[in-house]
Amino acid sequence: MSTSQNIPKGLPLFQNYVYSGFDKSVMEKLPMALYTCDTDGAITFYNPAAVKLWGRKPIVGAEKWNGAFKTYSVSGEPIERGQKLGDADTGSPKAPAPLELIIERPDGCVSLVMLQILNLYDAEGIILGTVNVLVDTTDDSCGNAVQEMLQKKAEENRKAFVTSEERYHKMIDEVQDYAILLIDRNGTILNWNRGAETIKGYRESEIVGKNFRIFYLETDRKEGLPDRLLEDASVNGRAGHEGWRVRKDGSTFWGSVVITALHDSNNDIIGFSKVTRDLTERKLAEDRLTSNAKAIEFRNKQLEEYAYVASHDLQEPLRKIQVFSEMLLDSIDDKDEVLRYINKIAASADRMTNLIKDVLKYSQVSNTEELFEVTHLNLVLQNVLDDFDLLIDQRKVKLHIGELPILMGVPIQLHQLFSNLLSNAIKFSNAVTAPEISITAHEPTAEDMEGCSPLSNGVPYTKIVFKDNGQGFEQEYADQVFKMFKRLDATQGTGIGLALCKKIAEGHKGCISVKSNPGDGAEFSIFLPLI
Repeated sequence: MSTSQNIPKGLPLFQNYVYSGFDKSVMEKLPMALYTCDTDGAITFYNPAAVKLWGRKPIVGAEKWNGAFKTYSVSGEPIERGQKLGDADTGSPKAPAPLELIIERPDGCVSLVMLQILNLYDAEGIILGTVNVLVDTTDDSCGNAVQEMLQKKAEENRKAFVTSEERYHKMIDEVQDYAILLIDRNGTILNWNRGAETIKGYRESEIVGKNFRIFYLETDRKEGLPDRLLEDASVNGRAGHEGWRVRKDGSTFWGSVVITALHDSNNDIIGFSKVTRDLTERKLAEDRLTSNAKAIEFRNKQLEEYAYVASHDLQEPLRKIQVFSEMLLDSIDDKDEVLRYINKIAASADRMTNLIKDVLKYSQVSNTEELFEVTHLNLVLQNVLDDFDLLIDQRKVKLHIGELPILMGVPIQLHQLFSNLLSNAIKFSNAVTAPEISITAHEPTAEDMEGCSPLSNGVPYTKIVFKDNGQGFEQEYADQVFKMFKRLDATQGTGIGLALCKKIAEGHKGCISVKSNPGDGAEFSIFLPLI
């Protein structure tokens, strides 16, 4: 059927006329309840009979499909306000039959009505909305029956709600893997489930009425963490957090917490639900993984250092053994010389043994802190000089040694530090003049401390200076010399030595810096804490 069939042409819009062509004033006088809606369902007009039937005046343009206070199906099921009630009768043979409904007035009176919905057209046959006709079919006996039916339905719904609520609380109470509790706006605990007793250790009689802040560490309470979580839940609807929590017996567990704000019908916050899960096992597993990852990283760094020790620190004692062995062969007939070289070889072998033992000791710990001990830097330096005595003699190195302090350190690392700096000073000596190296210790000035950071305030430091008269370099390259695999010239080497020096100094909570000019040598300053 065409939408324009039987529609009078040239009629004004529906504000004044409806499908039948009646004037609005006529519709207002009709004894039957009648109202119109636009295509979106918004009520555009209603007559006094509709107001009488509904017991109220709906807001034109705001309320949709139905102006009744409450509406039910004939079986008593509530129909939500604003829900579309049915389809329009187009006049076709298959048009829907009138819809039977129950409506309730604000005063509690109920009526059984028949709703007929008709399409509303304009002069061009375009659908503008619907005309809705309500016919009250209620008599006294029917009205009483409807009222009784609604009351019965309400009672059934109430019982179903009570049963559902009891089941809900029973379900919550039986949950043991989660601590589920209700708290008021101030954090006071109102109820307690079995899971909360299992996880937190309190019986319901012991905890209800106390504040939930009792579950938090003292440091968290001082920092206001519980209050921040309630504030976050109030603003955002929910707040989540993971951290250590306290049980009744004082032990701690890693809790995953979700706090959700609860609202009343006016959307005002009336309290919070708090759900906590004990994830201690997961946390410990994650911590073990993190610890293992750090241990692997530490071992990998150790491997780098072992390789360097094998290729560098052990070379001098080994080279001395080789050289003294050759000298021994050349002096095999001189008993005194043979004994002297044998003693030299034995001393170098002992030195190698001690170095290897230190490396093995270093490899057997997972934390460098365990290696710190009282260390006499004079003794460390003397061992380094013993390793290099042959090279020092061959290169005619002039040494100026000052008194060095005692501090807490890792002997093998400090040996590497001094060995690398001494080797570097000899290697890059001036080709014309003999190497001249001074090794001294000083109390650092305030300017020294500012130029080498980060250092701890209030901690006494020593400044150990390795100064040489070697080739030197431009000061602009000072930072590069401490980078791994960086070399400023084509001299043989790995470029690891000074990078390792920087790492050792920082591992001792100190630092290292260098000053240099081409032809004027270099001055390396190591800052180490004395405690």
